[in-house]
Amino acid sequence: MSIKSVLSLSLLVALASACQKKNVDTPDASAEKPAALVKTAPVTALEVPRTLRLTGTLRGDRETDLAANASGRVLSTSVERGQQIKPGQVLAKLDTRAAALSVAEARAQVESSRTQEEQARTECERYEKLKAKGAVTDLEYQQKITQCRTLPLTVQAAKVRAAMAAQNVGDGIIRAPFAGTVTERFVEVGQYVRQDSRVVTIVSLDPLRLELAVPESEVSKVKEGSGVSFAVAAFPDKRFHGTVRFVSGALRSSTRDLVVEALVENKDRLLLPGMFADAELTVGSLNLPSVPKKALLERDDQSRAYVVVGGRLEERVLALGASVGDRVAVTRGVTAGEQVVVSDLAGLANGQKVR
Repeated sequence: MSIKSVLSLSLLVALASACQKKNVDTPDASAEKPAALVKTAPVTALEVPRTLRLTGTLRGDRETDLAANASGRVLSTSVERGQQIKPGQVLAKLDTRAAALSVAEARAQVESSRTQEEQARTECERYEKLKAKGAVTDLEYQQKITQCRTLPLTVQAAKVRAAMAAQNVGDGIIRAPFAGTVTERFVEVGQYVRQDSRVVTIVSLDPLRLELAVPESEVSKVKEGSGVSFAVAAFPDKRFHGTVRFVSGALRSSTRDLVVEALVENKDRLLLPGMFADAELTVGSLNLPSVPKKALLERDDQSRAYVVVGGRLEERVLALGASVGDRVAVTRGVTAGEQVVVSDLAGLANGQKVR
């Protein structure tokens, strides 16, 4: 055999080996994984609330800066900031000794006026008899009758002064007008207060009022009884709810907005007056596509779902709306009538064939 023939034979053997190795290492491109078996659910229309995003402030249902309503030196205080109080509970006591003396003086004046009235009545009866006999002049008679008519008024005025003095004594004990919480105390023992001096600030914590400012363009949509949901910075993962109960009758001229107030239950005392609220006020409803919550897949801080299109999976990024029961409204990403996968989401991939 010639050298040329040996070389040709060696070349053919090498080519055959290479082709055989290629067929072993490279799979058939036409081969595909079998279709995955999945469970689907339809995208259906869902009526969800239409909301208006607002900011607001929480306030007590009843708030007051309680005044002394009497003058005197503070003898004692019996409450501290943050203390829960009941209606009629004593908050502070004033030195009312001077007022007590005024009461005694006023009562003595009442008795004196009554004695003078009785004496004048007797004199008037006597003058009536003298006038009938012509023993007194008309001038003397008129003077005595006038005295008889004015003395009862003097007695009445003395009684009023006595009642006012007694009230000043009673006002020396300062009591809570309603149940609530003491948020501030302004007086200390030994301090002299007047009738208009602030003693404590009292706020009722349940319920609270959420005060909202509605823009003029949205005023027509606000109705009494509308629902409000909101969050506060102290509890960012918790939603609170209330109901609109009070709607102002006019817009504020300075800001051109309408003030509305919603009542919020606060039985667990989590919320406090003065908190800033990020609120959503319900002003109607919308029909949106919706998917079951179990169809959602969270990835890269986005909500996603697998939609079956032509026997294959199509991964969609969804913009979600409100939740109602076990379904979530979708504002962007799917349309009503499409089918979404609701089983084995973690093992699926975009473009995968399913059945």
